[in-house]
This record gives sequence, C-alpha cells and structure tokens, in this order.
Amino acid sequence: MNTEAKSDLTKAQRGVVGAVIGIIILTLLELPPPIGFETRPQDNVSLFWLVFFLVIVVTELATIPLIYLRPLLGAKLGMLAAALNILQVIADQAHLLQPEAAPLGYSMLEGTVIIASLFLIYYAQQVKKN
Repeated sequence: MNTEAKSDLTKAQRGVVGAVIGIIILTLLELPPPIGFETRPQDNVSLFWLVFFLVIVVTELATIPLIYLRPLLGAKLGMLAAALNILQVIADQAHLLQPEAAPLGYSMLEGTVIIASLFLIYYAQQVKKN
C-alpha cells in the first residue's frame, strides 16, 4: 500500500471514529434528565426498543477498535450502526417508540444524529474502498 492510500485510509478511520464519538455524545443528550433532554415519560417504551437501543450502542462501541484492528469489519459495523440509528429516529418520529410526539428541540437533536450517521456511512465507505 502506498503512502497516499495509507494516508487516505487513516483519514477515513479517523472520520469513522469521530462520527461514532459524535453519535455517542448525541445519544447521551437524548437520555432523560439529568443527563439529557428527553422529557417524555419512559414507561411507555417497550422492551424491544430498549434492546434495539442497546444493540446500537454496542455496535457503535465495537466499531471504534475494529476500524483499526479489522478495518473492513469495523466499516461494516459502522454502517450497520448508522443505519440502525437512522431507523430508530424514523421509528421515534413515527411514534413507534412512544405515543407522544417528540418536542421540537429533541427532534432537532435526532436530526443531528441522522446527519452524523450519514457522515459515519460516508467515512465507513471510504475505509472499505481503501
């Protein structure tokens, strides 16, 4: 591998890690107070969506070391985590997670998660290409 390709791979790996860290920070902000901004009651959320959320978090956390140790696997996990994040936001906006509508500020936070997930997909694709 020439130095330019290796440099591109390193930049893409850093992009993946940065996107994952950004998504994790945004995820923390989505939690109920005192950590985050979620104001809707959590007793309406089913066990399925809790497990779904935990799968996303574990997948994101596994992406960070794997993007360096096994780049192809890390890239695939990153894309999976991004797709699951987008699916969760769509489900929340469709009132599948909770019957109450999300407040505007929370919806904007979820929109930011979608943007960060698109960055994650982009950088993961760059890792796969290199």
